[in-house]
Amino acid sequence: MNEFRTYFVLGVFTLAFFLAFGRILQVQIFEREQFQKYIENQYYQIQEVLLPRGTIFDRNGKFTAISVPTLSVYVIPKYIKDKENVAKQLSLLLKIPYENLRKVLYERRNYTVIATNVDKSLKPQLEKLRSDLKEWNIGIIDSSMRFYPFGSTAGSTIGCVSKKTGKGLEGMEYALDDYLGGGVAKLRFLKDARGNLVAIENADITKKTYNAVLTIDMNVQYIAEEALMELVQERNPLEAAVLIMNPYTGEILAAATYPNYDPNHYESYKIRRNIIFQNAYEVGSVAKPIILAEAIDEKKVDLNEIIDCQNGAIYVDGVRIKDHKKFGLLTPVQIIQHSSNVGAIKIALRLDPKSVYKKFRDLGFGQKTGIFPGEASGFLREDYRPVNVAYAAIGQNWTATPLQVAVAYSAFANGGYLVKPMILKGLTDDTGNYVKIFQPQVVKKVLSDESVMKIKPILKLVVEDGTAKSGKSDFFTIGGKTGTAQKYDPAIKALSNSKWYTWFAGFFPVEKPLFTVVVFANEPKPKFPGEHIGGGGVSATVLKNLVDRIMFYYKQKPDKVPTSDNSLSSVQR
Repeated sequence: MNEFRTYFVLGVFTLAFFLAFGRILQVQIFEREQFQKYIENQYYQIQEVLLPRGTIFDRNGKFTAISVPTLSVYVIPKYIKDKENVAKQLSLLLKIPYENLRKVLYERRNYTVIATNVDKSLKPQLEKLRSDLKEWNIGIIDSSMRFYPFGSTAGSTIGCVSKKTGKGLEGMEYALDDYLGGGVAKLRFLKDARGNLVAIENADITKKTYNAVLTIDMNVQYIAEEALMELVQERNPLEAAVLIMNPYTGEILAAATYPNYDPNHYESYKIRRNIIFQNAYEVGSVAKPIILAEAIDEKKVDLNEIIDCQNGAIYVDGVRIKDHKKFGLLTPVQIIQHSSNVGAIKIALRLDPKSVYKKFRDLGFGQKTGIFPGEASGFLREDYRPVNVAYAAIGQNWTATPLQVAVAYSAFANGGYLVKPMILKGLTDDTGNYVKIFQPQVVKKVLSDESVMKIKPILKLVVEDGTAKSGKSDFFTIGGKTGTAQKYDPAIKALSNSKWYTWFAGFFPVEKPLFTVVVFANEPKPKFPGEHIGGGGVSATVLKNLVDRIMFYYKQKPDKVPTSDNSLSSVQR
């Protein structure tokens, strides 16, 4: 009997051993992954925090985009004892509606973030609240928020950063992602059995970042944006822009656009494009000095000759092309001064069509510069039929960005050279030392010395006593050309007689240019019924105050010498 009991007990223990061993084997081998996930869910929590990015400065060291230290606040509701009081106190401190917090505390159980981008100055008060209430399952995590001190000033150029991912969405913020860093770090929280935070694991937030220095001068940017807004308020265009550039280095000093947006609140804006870089438009008569330059280089024009502008109309391949006025006999100088379509077309039809398009391409049209994300290349299709060359000569069947126009007119200003535009000056480390400097690049010579020498005085005459005289300064000489292009209207499947692109492109001062300027408007509205819309009456009007303010800001002395002789006899000879 005793032997039977012994064997029975031994059998029970043996069976229990094998059952336990089998269970251990099951857990260790077959259910290990599932069991491990259960433990992790019980004791670990993953939270994403935004990492700080490098700072973006303007050329003078002003902050244009910075990462501000902030806090994220979380709760573990199932361990909050006095939910009513916690909701009330956190509502007062964080400025969050009491009902919202109460709902979270009663309806959620596990780890829940209740506030992000909380001012870091509140950290001592939050810690005191935890201590006073003995509610240790109110948690605080250090985080970061992108902030733009100048608001919408240069907003479409600087761009914005996603408030969810911490990565660049638009503009230079997007272009510089690889250098500025940022993004999201995943923090792994270890909690005890009661849900209290024990430690933070796997928090690798030491990614190397750099700061960026732009070529933009925020003072010039502000001046350009004020001038642009005057145009917008007066003309109510769909879009508009003012671009200021150094013609020798290609450095962009101001890129003012309308519409624009405040990167601090980017989610409130439907349109976040920068039309200076990302949109292309027909350029109108801005093309005419380029045609004259090619004619001078091909020895196909004499500035003293007389060209019959045929009372304002010409037929090319059976297509009638009109002038904005009925012009008769004009010299090539007067054709540019008064912007005759017929005169420009007659000069263009003397030229080798291949050379015309080559000149456009040499000046940078039809190709991206590569300095801004989402940049447009413009449209320049080489069609050698006379009617297409005629339209090309007056800027009507090809498109360009305001940036490309600025690059082309910089060649007139700098002695005939194509320069690569710049918007990024360099990268610095945390001590402010440059780790990379981007040097200006001269691509090639694209205009002859002769054509530059002859055309610069003509462009000055355009402003002094031509189509751009509404923008004439009393203190500084300005050279340039207006442009007006009819928009294609899909409703009538033809060029519109009421919708226009208007331009001014030029440089100042004329003899020793310091700046290239482009002013553009898309569909500006007339001031009164029947008003003729054109580059001279719209875009050029911005020049006077814009030029004077920029030159005085740079402490430049006026170069204007009063004279009654506006002739071009020396040029024509």
